[in-house]
Amino acid sequence: MKAIEISGTREISIIDKAEPAISAPDEVLVKVKAVSICGTDVHTFQGEHPFVKPPVVVGHECCGEIVECGSGVTGFAPADRVAIDPVLGCGSCRACRSGRANACANVSCRGVHVEGAMQEYFKIRECDLHKLPDTVDDLALGAVVEPMAIGAQACWRGSVAKDQIVLVFGAGPIGIAVMLNAHCLGARCILVDMKEDRLQRAVELGALATFTATDPDLKDKILSLTDGEGPHVTCDAVGHPAIFEQCIDLVAPTGTVVLLGMDGSPNEVTELQIFRKEMTVVGSRMNSNMFPTILDRVASGQMKLEHMVSHRFAVDQATEAFKMAVEQPAGFLKAMIVF
Repeated sequence: MKAIEISGTREISIIDKAEPAISAPDEVLVKVKAVSICGTDVHTFQGEHPFVKPPVVVGHECCGEIVECGSGVTGFAPADRVAIDPVLGCGSCRACRSGRANACANVSCRGVHVEGAMQEYFKIRECDLHKLPDTVDDLALGAVVEPMAIGAQACWRGSVAKDQIVLVFGAGPIGIAVMLNAHCLGARCILVDMKEDRLQRAVELGALATFTATDPDLKDKILSLTDGEGPHVTCDAVGHPAIFEQCIDLVAPTGTVVLLGMDGSPNEVTELQIFRKEMTVVGSRMNSNMFPTILDRVASGQMKLEHMVSHRFAVDQATEAFKMAVEQPAGFLKAMIVF
């Protein structure tokens, strides 16, 4: 079978490899339909990922059609169309026992810690599969259930609720996913980004307001939209110390700050700031069983997966797909490779 391999820094190869074979009763063989490119994949492509190094097959935002099931599989059958949850926990620790494998101390993610789905066939556990509703005519869109689930996780961690105002820093795929999930919960969203085209997309998708990150009056404008109190929830979907500081500064008293981006750099937040507002500060990592939530919202018509995809590429255009994901020209949101 064909597989897309990151073979070196900014180098993509289409390689031949053996098709996986079912070896356990709970395994399912999926013919991959589409894999969308995540920021993690881009970091690996550019040689910037701290531990994922070429040569490697990446891809954790994926979907396909079942072609074979192990003898113990009871919930699926060949020809079922599925989205794949890439989170792999140990199964026995406190986090896993509570249904939050994403917080497992030894968590793995397919396409990051172990081999990914950018290949024609992918072997997966039954428990990681989710059937796509019939309302999804385009099977390839199942690949973006995973980033949508990240947005749902962030809203759950932030206790987003009806009539709240949510401030999201970052109008890329994850920021948009947070906004779309918040809308399903009855909240309204303000988005902040550096790129005007992304802010325009947010407006088209129903943002209450958008602002450029460099706006010198950003704080005053946000306060004016929130009766001077600040948003109920602020979310860093970028991952930058200065943005975390803004989230802390702008959130309303008793509000919640959601840390969704990843950055290990120090920041200037003090305990006093958190204490005075009695705010809640939470992390949100990948997703914990949020695929059913997304698929229910899609089936009911609350959410449209096509809002997450801006460009599609064939397998032999994988290099172009990754380069576009790096360069992010105007109008770009997420690239998808279709098998």
